[in-house]
Amino acid sequence: MSTPENDADSAPVIVRSARRRRIAFTIRPEDGRLTVLAPLRVTESEIARILERNRSIVERLRIRFEQAESRRRPLSFTEGSPFLLLGKPYPLHLTCRVLAFEEGFYVPAGDEPSIRGHIETLYRHLAAELLERKVRETAGRFHLTFRRIRISGASGRWGSCSRDGSLNFSWRLILWPEPVVDYVVVHELAHLLELNHSDRFWREVARMCPEYRRHDRFLRDHVPEFSVW
Repeated sequence: MSTPENDADSAPVIVRSARRRRIAFTIRPEDGRLTVLAPLRVTESEIARILERNRSIVERLRIRFEQAESRRRPLSFTEGSPFLLLGKPYPLHLTCRVLAFEEGFYVPAGDEPSIRGHIETLYRHLAAELLERKVRETAGRFHLTFRRIRISGASGRWGSCSRDGSLNFSWRLILWPEPVVDYVVVHELAHLLELNHSDRFWREVARMCPEYRRHDRFLRDHVPEFSVW
């Protein structure tokens, strides 16, 4: 029998957005809780009815999450431990002073918190360099104009687009395979044309990235494996 606290812990997390036009379900990577992404005006009773009608979809999401969770590997901050970049593992090398990437993560030796901090600093630098290049190339190809690019430490959101045309990306995005990174870049650039998730928005995404459905599914199905930080 569950306690009231357990019931609260297992209740869906509801995230409302003025930009959203339809309800979507996802599993929160940090604790496996079901998250409902909903438009502002949808009531909790409506959400409950929709969840009941889509129990099979929710169950498939949970199964995929548990399968991916079983493949999650804890981070190790010792010499030679693998760290991902664009979906590929590269070894960690502990140095005296060097902080650089050269077919491996070269960071100053120290205790675990300091090594972790150095690796994150390196990731942020690589993300800024890589994502700015990809955004500029893709925006130029489709004649789009953005205001600026920001790199954040967000752990549950890979990217976003502000109303002023600023693009925001989590440095954690660059852990994913490059086709997925490219898809997220296209997704956020498409918001410069449609600041919502309407059918018109998805048509723009499809125009710029015809295989977006495959990349979007990979992104949803493999969150635990690529959310190790």
